Parts: sequence; C-alpha cells; structure tokens
Amino acid sequence: METAEKVDWATLNVHAAGRPARRLVSKAIAAAGGDRAAGVVLDLGAGAGADSLQFARRGWTVHAYDADDTIAARLVENERMSGSVQFHHTDITDVDAFPRAQIVYSTYTLGLLGPDGLAATWPKLVDALPRGGVMAVDVFGTNDSWADRPDIATLSMPEIDALFRGFQIIDRSVRDEDGRFLADKKHWHVITTLARKLS
Repeated sequence: METAEKVDWATLNVHAAGRPARRLVSKAIAAAGGDRAAGVVLDLGAGAGADSLQFARRGWTVHAYDADDTIAARLVENERMSGSVQFHHTDITDVDAFPRAQIVYSTYTLGLLGPDGLAATWPKLVDALPRGGVMAVDVFGTNDSWADRPDIATLSMPEIDALFRGFQIIDRSVRDEDGRFLADKKHWHVITTLARKLS
C-alpha cells in the first residue's frame, strides 16, 4: 500500500472532480442554522473541491485547505455562486491559527495528518469555532486497514469521544466495510461525527 506521501493526489482529485457534494454538507449547514445564517466554513483537505463549491453555492464563505492545488483551477465557478472560496495551498499542519468559522468540515483527511499532526491541529480547529459552531468530520477507526501504519491516525471510539468533549453529538455514522483506494483493496473504518460546540 502506498503511503499518503506517495499518492498522486492531483490525479486522484482530477478523477474525483465530477462527484457530487457529500450529504454531510447539507447536514452541517442545517446544524449551523441553515443558509440564512451563512457564515464561514473551514474545509480541510478540500481535494477536488466538490464540497467547498457546494458550501459556496449556498452562500457560505469557504476557506479551503489542501496540499494539492486542483481546486484552484475550479474557482472560476465563483461567478455563479453567492458565496466564495478562498483556497489555501498548504499543509494543514503548518497552519498556526485558523480563521473563526461557524463550520469545521473535513472528510477522510484528519487521519492523514498522522497521530502527532492530528493532536496538534485538533485544538486549533476547536478554537476556531464559537459556541454553537459545528464540527463535521471523518476520523479513521481502529478496524481500518491503515491502522498499523505509523503515519496514519486511527482512533478508538473512546478516543474519538474524547476529541468531542465539550460538544453535543448531533449525528454519527460508521463505515466499516471492504472497498478500494485507487487500485488497491482496502478495508474502510471511518467514523463520521456531526457535533455542536457547547461553550
């Protein structure tokens, strides 16, 4: 299995460019008060940009972070959006502080930061949210086939619950199934949590 560092993210993101936004986008917006309360979203690991662009189409200001700049070429869609996307071409772990935001959103990315990167980045994300702000994120669980890799953060359910101390869990789903990553077979164990910050 290739390490995250060896994956050709540009090629992967080009292939993913046509996919629709995840349903988690709509759930996060609803939890944050709906489109009438449109504010700022942090999209960590924005990839091909489908989710960032969907937030922006619904009026939100998106700070999209990714080490691959595939989404940058799609920002011309801003002309057809009531919101906007500000792209940050950077390693997420290099960000000292994130802008204040009503939603922190990340799919399949936080685990790729590695145990140390996730531990260092998570408090910054929590700090970016005001009381009532929404966290909508995926975390790799211990059944994932990447669990034995030191460069991937995989967490037990008690460890995930500890991340969300001080949050109200609104919704949680678990993907625990065989699948693929690029050309390789892979077992996915991904815990998706939608939560609201209490204080």
